[in-house]
Amino acid sequence: MRVLYITEIYPDPKRGIGVWGGGERQFYEISRRVAAMGHEVSVLTCRFPGQPAEEEVHGIKVCRIGLSRDPRTGGVRRAVLPVFSYIVKTAVRAVGKRPELIHCNTYFPVYPGKIASLVKEVPLVTTFHDIYGLRGWIESQHSVAWGFLGHLATTIAARLHHDRIISVSPQCKQKLVGLGVPEDNITIIPNGVDLKLFDSIKVEKIPHQILYVGRLVNFKHVDWLIQAMPQVLKEVPGAKLKVVGGGPEREALVKLVNKLGLQAHVTFTGLTPTYEAVTRYYKESEVFVLPSTVEGEAIVLKEAMAAGLPLIAMNIPGSGVLSLLRDDENGFLLEPGRPELIAEKLIQLLQNEKLRERMGEAGRKFVEQFDWDIIAEQTLQVYKIVIESK
Repeated sequence: MRVLYITEIYPDPKRGIGVWGGGERQFYEISRRVAAMGHEVSVLTCRFPGQPAEEEVHGIKVCRIGLSRDPRTGGVRRAVLPVFSYIVKTAVRAVGKRPELIHCNTYFPVYPGKIASLVKEVPLVTTFHDIYGLRGWIESQHSVAWGFLGHLATTIAARLHHDRIISVSPQCKQKLVGLGVPEDNITIIPNGVDLKLFDSIKVEKIPHQILYVGRLVNFKHVDWLIQAMPQVLKEVPGAKLKVVGGGPEREALVKLVNKLGLQAHVTFTGLTPTYEAVTRYYKESEVFVLPSTVEGEAIVLKEAMAAGLPLIAMNIPGSGVLSLLRDDENGFLLEPGRPELIAEKLIQLLQNEKLRERMGEAGRKFVEQFDWDIIAEQTLQVYKIVIESK
């Protein structure tokens, strides 16, 4: 089978580029495994500074064209011309290839993928990781105009004809149905986790270390976690918070840390260049916190469970977090916008080793069904069904 993947970001751990988000991680892990199974795999993606235009990685032909994303963080770029240029250049290159199936990552890759699938008369499969909605887009962009454009691009991409849509969670599926996507054309395949990688890394625990991994954007609400720290430190003086990731909110978060006098207790690592490095952060920590209010599914929660960590996350209707976190089993679901509740549960977990172990063991057992090898095989079955039906 000849499979063409189209994604704006394709992680490049060798150069420390693109190792930023769950959606990109999914395409990276699945494409490598599909190629290892003997299929012919190629990838069309953006070209970030320092990357060659073409190279072969893990038996995959990677072609990099244009740059529709922020070159530093991989975030949405507020510029119409680069996005349009990326779509056109990618469509031209996709048409020049000879795939039997095209698999697109949301959102902008859908457009060149659709053009190529029509011209080449091959099936189009698209993965949606979440649907923000108009309000979510406006809040994430801090702009009505750019938020509206993001929402419009998402809605059109979802409503185009796809031979199959893959949703990463039941919650995301329902949002797609709400946009008018036929329910019977959506297959739920969750994100995975590299259990072999987690099991291969041995590090010493850092007592009372709290971990956050993810982009530093407004809807992740890392500020709530930082605001919880003074209360935590009153009961657990040795507590430390490690914030792993980068993004536009970093400067504001650093200012908040300084304002609260937490410089000795909060560390910002910046973007992590390799998956091995971030795995070490998980393995050395005691508790994982995800204060985000927008999550299609949250690979970071699965990674934390793979490391045997108890979880703290927000109880948001429609969030993919609800498919992963069982309150009082593998962690705690909390009301959003209340740092004092985060502090309360952090204190409880940091002071109770048996509770951490119980929740960590429950999480590890739960996440073992999501090994990337299993997820890749499920995705490959979708490809076969779609090609046969076409």
